[in-house]
Amino acid sequence: GAKRQTCKTCRGTGQAMFQMGGFHVAQPCPECSGEGSTISAKDKCSACQGRGRVRERKTVPVEIPAGCDNGMRIKLSGLGDVPIEGAGPAGDLYVRVRVMPSKTFRRKGSDIYYDLELPFTTAILGGSVRVPTVDGDVEVKVRAGTQPGDELRLRAKGVRKINSMARGDQYLNLNVKLPTDLSARQRRLIEEFADGGSSSSSGKDCDAKDSSTADKSTDKDSGEHTDGSSKEQKGGGFFSRIKKDFESFKKHSDK
Repeated sequence: GAKRQTCKTCRGTGQAMFQMGGFHVAQPCPECSGEGSTISAKDKCSACQGRGRVRERKTVPVEIPAGCDNGMRIKLSGLGDVPIEGAGPAGDLYVRVRVMPSKTFRRKGSDIYYDLELPFTTAILGGSVRVPTVDGDVEVKVRAGTQPGDELRLRAKGVRKINSMARGDQYLNLNVKLPTDLSARQRRLIEEFADGGSSSSSGKDCDAKDSSTADKSTDKDSGEHTDGSSKEQKGGGFFSRIKKDFESFKKHSDK
């Protein structure tokens, strides 16, 4: 290419002097932009216009650290712009991270939240369920008598903390799913379960009223009571039967 020539305006100093209110002020030479040399217009490169550099875009790899959250900045030293005119080191490139929301989880800091739909039979009887985590599915035990809105905590199943090997936790928000369509038998079982407490109370009252009659019963009567109790043990009490029916209902619902 053409050789650069000493700027005639600043005579190679790169600065132009001017006077302001009795003071001499120096500023970059407007002819050579402070470089001290110029290239004639006829010899300038059509691509860089004599600057020696052209602007271009390039793609660089960026390493995303584990636990990176939305809005964080990653610094890439020396990958920024360089002065288009004159000399100087390259600047730094800052990458702002935007994390796309998950369709499965919610995140708060290093903790993860997941809404778990639980069949009402599992909530009543307890059992095991498969739960998704960022590391894959895990099996979680649910205790009997779980209430809607209860929360379970899975330790160290959350997101890695920045610049640390520690991890957050995963929280399971339990939503008990109630059936919308019941068969006649299922409805009868639930109604029987709902009336179970009042039936037991009335039974106790009857026993108290007839206690005098029971005291006067003969040995023959006692034998009949014994036979009745053995039948009850074989058939099981109400709650044993309702538990068995719920388990059967659970298997039917899972199918």
